[in-house]
Amino acid sequence: MDQIELHKQTGEMVYATLADKAMLVHQLKKSLSNTSDQLDLERISSLAKDNRIKTLEEIIIELGHHPKDAKGIKALIRKKEEDIAALRKQLRLPVTMHPQTRELAQEKVEEDTRDLLMRMNQRLIATEQELEKAL
Repeated sequence: MDQIELHKQTGEMVYATLADKAMLVHQLKKSLSNTSDQLDLERISSLAKDNRIKTLEEIIIELGHHPKDAKGIKALIRKKEEDIAALRKQLRLPVTMHPQTRELAQEKVEEDTRDLLMRMNQRLIATEQELEKAL
């Protein structure tokens, strides 16, 4: 009885260790994905800023760059007000995910979890077999 109990406890400890490692791997993958998404957002933001600078340069070139030019100043102020209004509008709209995208993401997570559990189960079975051979 003691050997069977020891065998069960050892199997549970191995399974818990594998589960912990699997969760760590999953968290690291999620963190890497989040970092990648953040880099993409930074790249998009940088591109938007570059486009904004080019637009302002075009306005200055088109209307003149003299500091006392009323038309140029008004155009820049109007563009700035449009940008502020667009930002305010964006702040009011919550970020949404398309339902199909959400479903696909959920299916991928479930599939990854299922694969992970299958691998862990195979490792556990192999470890149990090794323990049985050792006993």
